[in-house]
Amino acid sequence: LLRRGCTTGLAGLLLPALAAGTAAARDTASVWSVKGKSNTVYFAGSVHALPKEHAHFPEQLERAYQAAKVVVLEVDLDDMNPIEAVQFITANGTLPADRALKDVVGEKDYERVARLASTLGVPELAIAKLEPWAAALILTQFAINKTGFDPQLGIDMQIAERAKADGKPVDGLETVIDQLSVFDNRTLEEQTRFLLDSTDDAVNLDEDLAKLVTAWRQGDMRALEKEFEQERAKSPELYDALLGARNRNWMPKLEALLESEQDHLVVVGTLHFVGEDGLLTLLQEQGFKAVPLPAAAKR
Repeated sequence: LLRRGCTTGLAGLLLPALAAGTAAARDTASVWSVKGKSNTVYFAGSVHALPKEHAHFPEQLERAYQAAKVVVLEVDLDDMNPIEAVQFITANGTLPADRALKDVVGEKDYERVARLASTLGVPELAIAKLEPWAAALILTQFAINKTGFDPQLGIDMQIAERAKADGKPVDGLETVIDQLSVFDNRTLEEQTRFLLDSTDDAVNLDEDLAKLVTAWRQGDMRALEKEFEQERAKSPELYDALLGARNRNWMPKLEALLESEQDHLVVVGTLHFVGEDGLLTLLQEQGFKAVPLPAAAKR
């Protein structure tokens, strides 16, 4: 659950949410408001792909979008060139000519990865020469595609499209290269653990994502944090790079937004808000109070 949550916001590749059968509380959502010097900055947790029947916004997110003059995403999707991600993976996610993925992960474990690839309809040749992190992202993306989730219906993609149509500026906190570099900078040992864990997780994809979307819809940060701490204990360096380090890198930009005159809406993966180095905690440490946005009063 958390592994997918941490990785899927990156480069707009992953993090779907399975909303079928979930009962969202009507008075909660993963949306907060923070008062700046003379403005308000709204923060919203995102999921990056959704099935058509569950692609609607929580009511609080809709109001935050309407109030904001500027939208800020992890990456500026309005200007992002997908070819950059492909070029980066080709240049940095490919093993040397004398090595193969089987050599890195070991023959026995590679068999598990190859079986998953076959199940997903991914030719083995497509991953045989990739570094473990690149193979993991590709296999996870294909697994998600099998579930019927559409990245075009993800919360941030929908907001980017609406902002463009409404004439609202869209900015990004980082670049697609920044995001993919998080994985590329891991050691091969860390990458291998990530690949094998992702391979094992594919079996329970729907169940795990159902938990994620339930917590997102209900704004249940306590449930997310409990899962996060368990996963982080297994690979603290990786999770710090995926969440904590990026959150800290974003803080100067977020503080600058709180000094501006315009109201902003910041939309990032929901897991960026949990934990001791989550955005809610980091904002509080800088003297900013994040207040959950309540549902509109019933008439």
